[in-house]
Amino acid sequence: MNQKHSDDHDDVVVIEERDKRSYLYIGIAAALGLALGGLVGSSVTASKWETTYQALETQYKQAQQDGADQKVQVEDSTEKLNQEWQEKLQTALDDQREQNKAELTKLQREVTELEKVNASLEAELSNRKQDLAKADEKNDKLNRQADMQATMFERSRELFQKELKIKQELESLQKERDDLVPKIKTLKNDCDAYLEGASWDAKSDSCDKQDEANSRVSEIDQMIRVRRMDLEQIKALSEEIGL
Repeated sequence: MNQKHSDDHDDVVVIEERDKRSYLYIGIAAALGLALGGLVGSSVTASKWETTYQALETQYKQAQQDGADQKVQVEDSTEKLNQEWQEKLQTALDDQREQNKAELTKLQREVTELEKVNASLEAELSNRKQDLAKADEKNDKLNRQADMQATMFERSRELFQKELKIKQELESLQKERDDLVPKIKTLKNDCDAYLEGASWDAKSDSCDKQDEANSRVSEIDQMIRVRRMDLEQIKALSEEIGL
């Protein structure tokens, strides 16, 4: 029984030792597991981080490449747009230039036509001015002639009236002289008879009347000369003005 008890005790010891060993093994295994797990986790984590880093780096490079490509595309698009804009602008400028050229040509033709019309109008105006000047000159000449004719007519009328008056005066003077000359002879005889006392019929005023008659005849003769000179002057004036 003791032996059995001893055997049991041994078994217990063995079991306990085994249990202790198991715990030790388990602890070691656990430690190894933890370590191995940490290593494995670290390895996995490092691998994931590296993968992520590589992916991010790849994405970054791709983004850079995409950015560069996009930049190139943008630059190409910008250059293309600039080129298209330049072409459109050049086309618009060419069209506008052609339009301006056409308008300028049209204006030049219009100006040329207007210059021709203006030259024609100026020539016509010059002719009209010349005609007007000639008409004015002719009118002035006619006015002068009319004035001269009116003056001549008035002068002629005055001359004729003056000539008529002078002739009437001359005729009257001549008639008076013709009446006085015979009377002077009678008065002279009466005066001589009175002075000589040859006739009682002779009057004392016979000599005075003779003197008066002689004086009047002399005056009439002078007036007749003046009147005849006036008639000569009127004749000269009449010939001068074409009467």
